[in-house]
Amino acid sequence: MKVAGLSRQTRRPNFLGQRITVFGLSRSGTAAAAMLSQLGAAVLCTDIRPIDQLRSAIDDLADTSMLAQYPIDYVLGQHNYRCIEKADLIVVSPGVPVDQVPILSEAKQQRIPIVSELEVASSVCLAPIIAITGTKGKTTTTLLTGEILKQGNFRRVCVVGNIGEPFSNSVLDLTAEDIVVAEVSSFQLEATVSFHPTISAILNLSPDHLDRHRTLEAYQQAKQKIYANQTADDWIVLNADDPYTASLTDLNQAETCVRPAFFSQTIVDKTMVYRQNGQIYAPNYAAKQSSDTGSRKQSYICDREPISLAGNHNLDNILSAVAIGQICRIPVLKIRQALYNFKATDHASLRHAFESVQQINGIDFIDDSKATNVAATQAALRSISTTGRRILLIMGGYDKGNDYTPLIGLIKSRVKVLILLGQQTQTIRNALSDYVVTLSTPTMELAVEQAFQTAVSGDTVLLSPANASYDMFIDYKDRGSSFQQAIAKLDKQTCSSEKH
Repeated sequence: MKVAGLSRQTRRPNFLGQRITVFGLSRSGTAAAAMLSQLGAAVLCTDIRPIDQLRSAIDDLADTSMLAQYPIDYVLGQHNYRCIEKADLIVVSPGVPVDQVPILSEAKQQRIPIVSELEVASSVCLAPIIAITGTKGKTTTTLLTGEILKQGNFRRVCVVGNIGEPFSNSVLDLTAEDIVVAEVSSFQLEATVSFHPTISAILNLSPDHLDRHRTLEAYQQAKQKIYANQTADDWIVLNADDPYTASLTDLNQAETCVRPAFFSQTIVDKTMVYRQNGQIYAPNYAAKQSSDTGSRKQSYICDREPISLAGNHNLDNILSAVAIGQICRIPVLKIRQALYNFKATDHASLRHAFESVQQINGIDFIDDSKATNVAATQAALRSISTTGRRILLIMGGYDKGNDYTPLIGLIKSRVKVLILLGQQTQTIRNALSDYVVTLSTPTMELAVEQAFQTAVSGDTVLLSPANASYDMFIDYKDRGSSFQQAIAKLDKQTCSSEKH
């Protein structure tokens, strides 16, 4: 299916014989190494981890290396000068901070190009690319957009990126009849040069990853690379309710001429998609872009209530996905069908994202372990109805340079007790203890027990950490699983005590 305005390159760049070093054997680094090797490059992979920790990645690359024109080489346990001395190009995995690796500083001085896996994968992609970013909501919007586009007549809808599936894994199989929906992070975007999606989306933006980017301005500059190469033939989907993204229209028009498409929960005028009286509409696009009279009259998309994604933060995700579906000319009835059929539980990557876990003695437990920044925790607190009930909030973890003051109003009005868990408990206490009772616990199990003992029927226990998980857990999934295991144990104990 070829959609008007969605065009891509017809020719791939030539990597034959190029000497390329891939820094970081994460999933995306491993995928990039395999792809570049298949395209004829001489690939060297380097990672500071020792070989015994990288056996799985090396095994994954073994078959590719045997069949390639140039066998894949390795420098493991360190990054030494051999990594750059003959390199024509350097590809960095998202987890590699370019400005904090000395050998990469040397490569910069030698003017060796340094790019991300997203950059090289997109450069060989023949299919149109839809790229979605934002401080929160990226994964949900990407998955929902993918389901909407599957209602079209594309040969294949490929959902990739920060969502957990490296772009490089599937890009060589894609044609102009396919379409890519990519979740892209600031880490992936900051090392792009020519990345050019035909539709981009910035859902929102607030301080995050300041431990890596150092300043909010640097974080914003990384995000802005999503539209840096877009043209007047392209689209950018923006949130009219978010102060930062709402301000981008003049910037876009001045720098790239990309066409903005706004969505909003509150504003009707000049928005492509909006919510009104519990329903979702898209009148502006239908009126201005369609040559079909029937479509022009069809401004109603669907009701909000039947869509299973709860909370106002998910409504933003829904509206942005609808906007992309409209641009791609997916019929309204098909969009409605995709929205009504979408279930977060069908997607492993949406686990621990405002997930309702269980109710014990009238107390609701919600797992929002994926809330790794302040903006996500704000959204979670706003999405819980507090009529006649209060929230017991479990927060804390590895701080990425957070400012907790935006939480003060919500903490004062909605939170009964703040239970602190993890590395940054004192930082959070200093910021919020004047406004709420704070407790500290050393383990997730004790945090859940304390919350349950303090709660009454009708209250909600919410895990929404506003921090990364690396201080105590492998990742946010491990943290969420620990929360859910503690709830299951609590439920078992409660049932046992009731029997006696």
